[in-house]
Amino acid sequence: MTNDNNKPTRDSRNNLTLPSQQELMRILNEQRVILDNASVGICFILQRQIQRCNQRFAEIYGYDSADQLVGTSSEQLYPDNLSFRKLGVEAYPSLARGKRFSTELQMRRASGKPFWCRVTGKMINPSSPEQGSIWIVDDIDQQRHAADSLEQITRQQQLILDHAMVGIVFLHNRHVASCNRRFAELLGYETDELIGVSSQLWYADKSIWQAAGERYNAVLSSGRAFEAEMELIRKDGSRFWCDVRSKAVDPNDLSKGGIWIIMDISDRKATEAALVTARQQLEQRVEERTRELEQVVSSLHREIEERKIAEERIRHLAQHDSLTGLPNRGLFESRLQEQIAQAETRQDALAVLFVDLDRFKHINDSLGHHEGDMLLRSLAERLRQAVGQQGTLSRIGGDEFVIMLNDIKPRSRIEQLIMRLQAALVPVFRVGVQEFRISSSIGVAVYPEDGHTPQALIQHADAAMYRAKANGRNRYHFYNHRLDNEQSERVELENALFQALRHEEFELHYQPQIEIQSGRIIGVEALIRWQRPGHGMVSPANFIPLAEENGLITEIGSWVLERACAQLQQWQQQGLDLRVSVNLSAPQLDDANFCDKVARCLKRYRLDPSQLELELTESIIMKHVDQTIQLLEQLDKMGVHLSVDDFGTGYSSLSYLKRFPLNKLKIDQSFVREICVDPDDATICRTIISMADNLNLTVIAEGVEDADQLAMLAEFGCHQYQGYFFSRPVPAEQIPDLFDNTEQPERWNYQI
Repeated sequence: MTNDNNKPTRDSRNNLTLPSQQELMRILNEQRVILDNASVGICFILQRQIQRCNQRFAEIYGYDSADQLVGTSSEQLYPDNLSFRKLGVEAYPSLARGKRFSTELQMRRASGKPFWCRVTGKMINPSSPEQGSIWIVDDIDQQRHAADSLEQITRQQQLILDHAMVGIVFLHNRHVASCNRRFAELLGYETDELIGVSSQLWYADKSIWQAAGERYNAVLSSGRAFEAEMELIRKDGSRFWCDVRSKAVDPNDLSKGGIWIIMDISDRKATEAALVTARQQLEQRVEERTRELEQVVSSLHREIEERKIAEERIRHLAQHDSLTGLPNRGLFESRLQEQIAQAETRQDALAVLFVDLDRFKHINDSLGHHEGDMLLRSLAERLRQAVGQQGTLSRIGGDEFVIMLNDIKPRSRIEQLIMRLQAALVPVFRVGVQEFRISSSIGVAVYPEDGHTPQALIQHADAAMYRAKANGRNRYHFYNHRLDNEQSERVELENALFQALRHEEFELHYQPQIEIQSGRIIGVEALIRWQRPGHGMVSPANFIPLAEENGLITEIGSWVLERACAQLQQWQQQGLDLRVSVNLSAPQLDDANFCDKVARCLKRYRLDPSQLELELTESIIMKHVDQTIQLLEQLDKMGVHLSVDDFGTGYSSLSYLKRFPLNKLKIDQSFVREICVDPDDATICRTIISMADNLNLTVIAEGVEDADQLAMLAEFGCHQYQGYFFSRPVPAEQIPDLFDNTEQPERWNYQI
């Protein structure tokens, strides 16, 4: 038998009478109804596993039923392992003493979305922890976000009021409801002294206060703003003139109060009084005010100049090579286009020189990045001095420079400049204790006979440079139409490129992409490699441009997409959770069936579209903006992630960038390399990250090579990184081992 409290009773002899099985079932049913209808989540945890929970607990975490959670690890309810362990450290001291532990923290729903909740736990038997613990969870996500938003808005408004240069007060029934610091200062009070007092406090007497009320009530009740000059009384009894302006909260009900703004105009009133007594004093005051205005104007001019300088600096960074300060390719082509137009009008000629440093890659590889950059700066400075004012020098690649020479009458001026360029490189270069001798191969193309566009002239000068290099280096060569660009190595390379696809000579390497906050591998970038028989590994820089020219790039791009998706399926079968990133070329976007190809590939390998990320450079997406937007929107609707590669090196504008359905920006490694030593690179990285945050985009930095670079990127708020600091690009079979190296097996016992 049981009493009303469902507890065992005693008979007349004081013997304990146990409840029957039927009564026990009734008690259990009552408890189950109570649990299932509770407004909070309740669960029983034993050895870090959920043994039992009510329906509300499952609903809070986004599960359809409590059965989905029973028997699972409670670690899945946390955003990450660190949060899981942290709660265990905080909760255990209280739980071990038999006390209740309660806190507010962020946890994770089944969808992966974090949310705020209040958890309260108590151990069933502190002396026997293995009996488990009971936890109560209350979803406070909406209240927390609402409170944070309200607090932020209130704090912002208070900052505005506290730092305003005018006095601001809110009167309710002619009593101070609130005021800012400046208002209290004008009257000589502390802010707290004014709260709740009548506005009669700052009038000379009650009759003036009443008259003023009748005067402004008549104006405010009509819905107009009240404006007047009034004399008020400070705390110390002194009087001062002020400009008073007010607006009613509700003209139909003045009892709801109004906002009043006052400005101290004592100086102006004193000046007006002085007009009556002395013209000389007036002139003196006017001169003083004039000097003050001149200072303001001067200050404004300085501010405008400083802003112009800052804008010019940003414009300079966008149009110049960050390492050497020389014009980049975009600026060079723009200037060359202008000079071509002028030369066409004048029926004049100009020359483009393509300068490539002989064997520089070998030298640069023997140096560190810092020393290599120092050498490039020295090289660029010598070339700059050799060119002087006669032309425009630009750096368009790692060790490639182009020069525009406007005045080539007589044509011997071209060879004179070449002699100066070669002579400038003769003295040895010293980097630390090492000395280097560097020569150059130079190709020349002349407008109009060798081309009519910047691209044609640069291309032909490049071709002539390769002929000069083939002739023995440290030489120069003029382009001519008989120059056989497609023969020798170029023809051989192109033929081999066509055979490479048929003979399966291409392979993919993968470089891990790391989430900075957790240190986990969240994706890989697929990078193509060509193992050319008899030649070894061929750099993509040597065959991708050629593939783009002969149209093979579309077929290669399809091969890369196919292989990357197939590999991703294999990784998934091994239990790896990651996203694969594939680079796209411009011709692929011109393919009308590209989206269909992507969809078929995803379906063939049973991949979620969100696990595929397509990378495009700024120049590609800006080539045909409207067409590109339509294509990217189709991919976005499919669920494919989209990323801008080498961000910061192209010419995309913010207005266009906002129109693209992008998910991620990749900071070019040229900015990351010097981020710790070059303030400009640091500023560019910080600006890109801030802009991406405003656009709700993820930011990944490429080319991270040391801990200092990673630490600065993390400080700036960068989300992800890739680079040699974690791993160089590796074959697919090495990726699982890299995953194993990032796991953290530590666990905690007493927590949900």
